[in-house]
Amino acid sequence: MGEVFMSYHSDPFVRDYDDRGMAKWIGFYLSEHTSEMEKDNTARNKVWFRKDPMSEFEIGEVLETAYKDHSTVIIQTAELNAEGTAFEDIVGVVEGFNANILYVSDVNSGVQLVAIDSINNIQLSNQSKWSNIS
Repeated sequence: MGEVFMSYHSDPFVRDYDDRGMAKWIGFYLSEHTSEMEKDNTARNKVWFRKDPMSEFEIGEVLETAYKDHSTVIIQTAELNAEGTAFEDIVGVVEGFNANILYVSDVNSGVQLVAIDSINNIQLSNQSKWSNIS
């Protein structure tokens, strides 16, 4: 039906259009694939440097403030990966705790469990709530 419509169309650009079909689709796919590979490569090659360790008292103060105010925290654990660098920071809202386990929730990663004694550094995030942005 498309070819018949195009052959009788009054506009010469429509009449003489040659659809490349799969070649055009592959071009779009290749472009998206390349950009996704670049994003993945950037994420893999990111190095997380170890922050200054905090005392238990300092960690407790930040956790108390974060829990009371329901604010976002950035947590770095004390564990190191095989290359000797830190793991990616855990970002989220402190939802609660049970004994030594801290429950941190994030929209993207869900609820994560963090051992309180494994925290190396914790900071309150300075992100504004979307409802407070004017």
